[in-house]
Amino acid sequence: MKHKGMSNEIMKEYLDLITFRGHCNIMALHRNTIEITKDPEISKKADCIIGVNASKSCDDLKLELKNWIHSGRWMEFEIKTGTDSFTFEGRGSAGLELTDSKEIVLRRSDYLSGRTAALHCSHSASDIPRNLIASLQDPRAVGRLIIRPLPQRKENSFFWSLP
Repeated sequence: MKHKGMSNEIMKEYLDLITFRGHCNIMALHRNTIEITKDPEISKKADCIIGVNASKSCDDLKLELKNWIHSGRWMEFEIKTGTDSFTFEGRGSAGLELTDSKEIVLRRSDYLSGRTAALHCSHSASDIPRNLIASLQDPRAVGRLIIRPLPQRKENSFFWSLP
């Protein structure tokens, strides 16, 4: 899958691409979630939001990605703006509704809602490098959330055996 106009670095296989804008009130201090919204304005209380004016919400995600999420498989998320980027992992679940028309939320927990696109994420908004967040505090900044499949990612399994 290739997206017209994307650099070679980003043209790796991906499931979906969401673009968004920066905002002066982006704080990215939340310890459990990362959120991107279609809303053009946010307050400083919205401490999990890293981007506004998003090109997609959960409801708009590609069918291929929705199927991947509903299969419970793992994904790699890359947040990118300018030369800064941050990568982390999360997984889908058959219980995710993917119905919200304004937001995408990536969670460390297993909380299900129409806004949630991934669970058990390895990182949250507070983990994003501060130089990337400083870039996203500029309303002129353009960010991208690139979602890639992780077909080889497996759960850690522990087996006990008696001697």
